Amino acid sequence: MSDNNHIKDFETYLKLERSLSGNTIAGYVSDVGQFMDFVGNVPPEKVNLEDIEKYLNNLYPLAKRSQSRKISALRAFFNYLEVENGAEFRAHNPSWTDPTAGIDTPKITRHLPDVLSLEEVEAILESIGPDTFEGLRNRAIVEILYSCGLRVSELVELRLSDLFFKEGYIRVVGKGNKQRLVPVGEYAISAVNAYLPGRWEVANAPGGNRGRRQYVAASSLPDNFPAGHHSATRSLSNSSSKILSHTSSSAESLSQISSSADSLVAKRSRTAREKSQFAAESDNTLFLNRRGGRLSRVMIFTMIKKQAKAVGIMKRISPHTFRHSFATHLVENGADLRVVQQMLGHESILTTEIYTHISSQQWMKDILDHHPQRSGK
Repeated sequence: MSDNNHIKDFETYLKLERSLSGNTIAGYVSDVGQFMDFVGNVPPEKVNLEDIEKYLNNLYPLAKRSQSRKISALRAFFNYLEVENGAEFRAHNPSWTDPTAGIDTPKITRHLPDVLSLEEVEAILESIGPDTFEGLRNRAIVEILYSCGLRVSELVELRLSDLFFKEGYIRVVGKGNKQRLVPVGEYAISAVNAYLPGRWEVANAPGGNRGRRQYVAASSLPDNFPAGHHSATRSLSNSSSKILSHTSSSAESLSQISSSADSLVAKRSRTAREKSQFAAESDNTLFLNRRGGRLSRVMIFTMIKKQAKAVGIMKRISPHTFRHSFATHLVENGADLRVVQQMLGHESILTTEIYTHISSQQWMKDILDHHPQRSGK
């Protein structure tokens, strides 16, 4: 089996068996491919610890977090090969073992993320004008990010069918397609309800729905629009006959006509595919852009940065900052760490514990700021 086949099978394993997110799978496959390019023509069953150490020496300029991810990718790959191909490898090389077994992962210094105060969150919300479609949508986005502590990837995938406002929660599909129920506050519910009428207008506007590729019923297409490639070809054949009747039969003219017809076939076929993929997304996706398509993570990041700058917040801010702020404020107000873990969708409580450090840091700052013997009093 070729290296490429091993990597393709590994990618399938990550999708079907591990149920990892698309971004994680893409990163792992890229990292493994980078490693196999580094070792050259060495097949996976002949890779040894020395090969991996040489590769890791080239990673030292990278940040420890990036190094750690690449090591994790290699571990996952060779663990997969051990399970799927270990017996076959040892039949040709009895001494073969997982070459990543002796590799240590670099220790990553715990980074305390920037957190917004409640006043800063409110300032950002107040800076978003509610008099336009974008304003109503952006306010609803910030309310949901903060009220539910969502990842931005979870937010863009949120659907109308995930909203259970009467019951007071939303359904979130997190990493690994794992679902969880998250309580939603009344301010977020109110903001989303204020946005929905504009959302329906955008979703149903003529010429809209230019989001990701989705299905559109044939009845929604113009009467003169070809049903597919073959009907477009038939239509062009008739057009070509008319063109030929008014044109010289020179080879050059025929070549130009043929090229023009092929181009028109391709253009119409492409347009048909696009039209057939526009609208269904807007049937269920909660947050839409002005043309009725799904928002990208970059769009939301840009909007958050713009609003933070508008109110003079100089912290390094992103959509994830609202998630950190949400969790920190819960811990500061006495929420059980296990409850916060479940709401955030963390697999390990150790990940959630970072918010106790942030809370303690703020607690210490408050004490020092108000201590009677602090400098300047």
